[in-house]
Amino acid sequence: MMRSALIIFSITLGIGSPLFAEPLPIDPLWKSEGFRKTVTGSYGIDSRIEPRITVDEEFYIAESAKAMADNDRKKAAQILSDSPLLEKSAALQFNLATLRLEDGNSEAALKAFESALEKFPNFRDAHRNLAVVLVRENEFEKAREHLVRAIELGAGDGLTIGLLGYCHSQDGNAQAALSAFRMAALTQPNERQWKIGEAEALQSLDYHREANSIFQSVIDEKPDDLNLWRVQADALISLENYNAAIANLEFAYRAKDLPPVAILSLGHLYLQGDLPDLALQRYKAAISAEEKPVELSRVLIAVEMLTSQQQFSRARQLIDAVETAEYDLDSEENKTEVGKLIRSRAFIELEDGDAAKGAQALEKWVKTDGTDGLALILLARFKENANQREEAEMLLEQAALIPDHEAEALFAHGRLLVDARDYEAALEKLEKAAAIDPRPRITNYLEAVRELVK
Repeated sequence: MMRSALIIFSITLGIGSPLFAEPLPIDPLWKSEGFRKTVTGSYGIDSRIEPRITVDEEFYIAESAKAMADNDRKKAAQILSDSPLLEKSAALQFNLATLRLEDGNSEAALKAFESALEKFPNFRDAHRNLAVVLVRENEFEKAREHLVRAIELGAGDGLTIGLLGYCHSQDGNAQAALSAFRMAALTQPNERQWKIGEAEALQSLDYHREANSIFQSVIDEKPDDLNLWRVQADALISLENYNAAIANLEFAYRAKDLPPVAILSLGHLYLQGDLPDLALQRYKAAISAEEKPVELSRVLIAVEMLTSQQQFSRARQLIDAVETAEYDLDSEENKTEVGKLIRSRAFIELEDGDAAKGAQALEKWVKTDGTDGLALILLARFKENANQREEAEMLLEQAALIPDHEAEALFAHGRLLVDARDYEAALEKLEKAAAIDPRPRITNYLEAVRELVK
């Protein structure tokens, strides 16, 4: 029976963090018919939001339009850029900027839109199109300012409002994003990006069932979009529909379109579903991916999860795979993770292997890093099991000098003294441990020992 996978994802990615926290890429929007029509649409004469066009300006715009009708984009842009009116004309700058935007020349488009706005600050469509460029350049805060200004000037089109929703989602403002995406869908009901944005906002606001329903409808429309299969898995996990989440992620995995971090999370789901062999296979795939493999710290969580479920053989295999993968285990950057790796292997040896070998590895490690309190505490356990009590006590006293591990070292020392029937000394250690860390595990044991010595 499936146990709560939500616990795993909280450990792996932080409480409340989904597998794919970032909104889906908005790149497909730039190719949509609605986007092209909105960005390149002609504008009439409204002196409040658009500059009046002179006869001379109209000539160059018309000539550029003729070139566009002949599919000669280069000539269309050249007509505008060669015009002697360009430097002083907001209308010509706007048209040239829009051509640059369509061509993907963001830098040139940005400069031209800004130039148009310098000449005519209330140019509504220039604000919107400049925001489009800024969104494509991931300048979301700046883009939001221009989108808001465009709306203040009367813009009510789906592109303007939808992009504002996207900026809000990037800033983590899910409620504002939801409102904007729903408004955008009123004028562009067939735009997939607004549906996806609405679903992601609902998911962020914990409306998982509603989000899942929208994700499913969009997937039904275009089942080959594997991004959506992956993101829908978040909603399915939140709904505790783990088998469906596995199916989504496995589908993307077999299509070779699942990032290493998601492959690792797929392994977690398999482990929670009591399928440790499949879990191990996915863990190994995550660390041997051709693209950048999953971070070492995340893999170590997988090792700890296997160990906590007493899957010692598989945990050992995963450690072996890590040690032969392309991780720089000698670097200072990975020193903390290497310590965890050594501790995990030693613990496995203690529980299901060669205890002496595990102790030897720990002794070698603590000589390298004498501040690893957890390694000292674990090594003390080895010594205690080997009837080397004095050495064990010395290690625990050393560990107690490390602030982050003082309570755990005192607790372990107290338990060792209880086993040795030295109750008064044990109470002293346990009371200090409880004062530092009053969790039930420590306080309940302390009370039990107090009852024992009454």
